Amino acid sequence: MRKRATTIAVTSIPTEEHWQAARDVLRELNLTEVAQPRGLVSGHRNSLPIVAAGSSGRNFLLKYYVPLPAETILPAGARGDDFSRREAGFYRLLDSVDPARREFPAPRTIAVGPGDPPRWLLLEWLPFAAGPLAEVISQDHVAELLQRLHQVPTERLLGRRDFPVEHWDPIGYLDRIRAMYDAVLFVLGETRWRHVQLFFSEAVRWTDGRKHVLVHGDFSESNIVVNDDGRAFMVDFECVGIGNRDHDFAWFWIHSQRHPEWKRQMVARWFGGSYGGDRIRSEWGIRSAIVYVAIRRLRWGYLTHGEDDPRLSSNLALLDAAIEGGGAFFPA
Repeated sequence: MRKRATTIAVTSIPTEEHWQAARDVLRELNLTEVAQPRGLVSGHRNSLPIVAAGSSGRNFLLKYYVPLPAETILPAGARGDDFSRREAGFYRLLDSVDPARREFPAPRTIAVGPGDPPRWLLLEWLPFAAGPLAEVISQDHVAELLQRLHQVPTERLLGRRDFPVEHWDPIGYLDRIRAMYDAVLFVLGETRWRHVQLFFSEAVRWTDGRKHVLVHGDFSESNIVVNDDGRAFMVDFECVGIGNRDHDFAWFWIHSQRHPEWKRQMVARWFGGSYGGDRIRSEWGIRSAIVYVAIRRLRWGYLTHGEDDPRLSSNLALLDAAIEGGGAFFPA
């Protein structure tokens, strides 16, 4: 009989104390909180994003990091302060190589709070175009942002003391999955676990040697801003790292709620004119990222719901499909 996990708190919910601390920062910066746009919330619930205005009427975004409770469930191997340290380190990097953001589509840094990691960032506010995300964000926007990510020289990310770089590649996925062993073995079983190990042995064989690229790490519609001029920007760099060039595409594709035909066209566009070995390596890159996503979801479901995880069957099906690959997984 499987062991049942105890349901515990999984996210940090900002308290009135956190709001007060963030507003104290606004006062120190001589900023005034304004009406907050609908839907402005941290995806990881580990920060408070607040729009505020300066004396000139210009708007800014304060991102105030909220300490995570000890019982918060984090990704395997992660520490609570990694997210703020990584994001602040990445903005410092951008400030050193592209302060005006002429090359990289991200908000400009106005100020970084004290401490290590810093408690807050003050960023340029990027007003977003009105309308549903499905109408505002196009495939052209997605393709352009992914291209911009891949053009950043990754050697600038390595060796920085203030930047705990993530490694998003099949070797990194397997390291994370092995750290999940105690939780996921109960839902995977020994046979599936062996299939996962064999899958990654083959994935590493196909993808090893590919040039690493900059990886956003949480590339989704909620982290893309398109302004009224139709320009697209990326925000929230808490999971940024280097590795698999297909990771961000796979992450966007699997988390997208768009129509299946839209997603099919997106896959066809991503593969483009790649054939032979290049096409096979890209398929392995996508499949390995999604195997990782499926197992990460299974761990989360087990730690929060035990055997009653409502998404257990769908995530097992996703895992099996990604391991199997083929035409059913990549529609023509």
